[in-house]
Amino acid sequence: MLKRILINLLLITVALCTVEFASFQQIKAKNEEFKQQADRAQFNNTQNFQTKYTVLKDFNPSVFRNSFIKDTNKTPILWLGCSFAEGAGLEDNQTPCFKISDITGRSCINKSKGATGTQFMYYQLTDKNLKTDYPNIDFVIYTFIWNHLHRLYNYQVNPLIDMVNLRYKLDSKGNLVQNKPLFKPIYSSFFIKRILNRQVSKNIKEEEQNFKLFNAVMKQSANIVHQLYPNAKFIMIEFPELSKKELPQSEIDTLKSYGIEVIKAADYMKNIDLYDKKYWQSDEIHPKEQLWDLILPKIVKQYNM
Repeated sequence: MLKRILINLLLITVALCTVEFASFQQIKAKNEEFKQQADRAQFNNTQNFQTKYTVLKDFNPSVFRNSFIKDTNKTPILWLGCSFAEGAGLEDNQTPCFKISDITGRSCINKSKGATGTQFMYYQLTDKNLKTDYPNIDFVIYTFIWNHLHRLYNYQVNPLIDMVNLRYKLDSKGNLVQNKPLFKPIYSSFFIKRILNRQVSKNIKEEEQNFKLFNAVMKQSANIVHQLYPNAKFIMIEFPELSKKELPQSEIDTLKSYGIEVIKAADYMKNIDLYDKKYWQSDEIHPKEQLWDLILPKIVKQYNM
């Protein structure tokens, strides 16, 4: 009887270890795929702009795809966001950072990073070297998509990319604090992830209703921008996704109360259907350059950039 029990326990242990090993290998493969996708060729410099890009490494916040440096007296534009702002699927001269630099004659510093979100934007602004690297900034632009709300929580249990270290939460007093896991490898566990993801799903549903964590991050970000660059405008462009999920007007009003200029692209271009698939790449996730061509000149004119 005891022998049978021990054999069953051994079989169960082997089965559990096999599942965990397979899960770990799957995560490792996806992580490598992500890094390979981020490893783009570095473009050559031209007379009009310079580009900088390095291979994505584990949690290297200095990595960015391309910046466009103009030799003018105008202060630069700082652009933050995810793959939308970075220009996934686009050539350098098709990205929003290039286009706004070309229109305004200003340098555009691209601090966007694919697969990131609101928390990375906040982290970039808290970089102690930001003010030293860029003493004067007139415009800070953050490109928001609805999925950023999910990423605030998904990345708290998702070890697939280097953003795993950026976990933020609200403490008992409502203050924004970084949430550091005691034992990071546990987040790779097949079984632990299933448990944690249930809580994540619950948090996301609540966030889509009350925007509690998102608002805390955005308020702190606005405070930092206004402290570092008192005369700068902090502009958030809510870019549409084909899911057609958008922030409600009540949330827009809240963000404006923080001193954030909010542009809802879908409303901004009232006479144009931004959800028309002709404006989207074949992945049906990222916009084509034509969509930026429609939006950016209007933003530049509105804010006299």
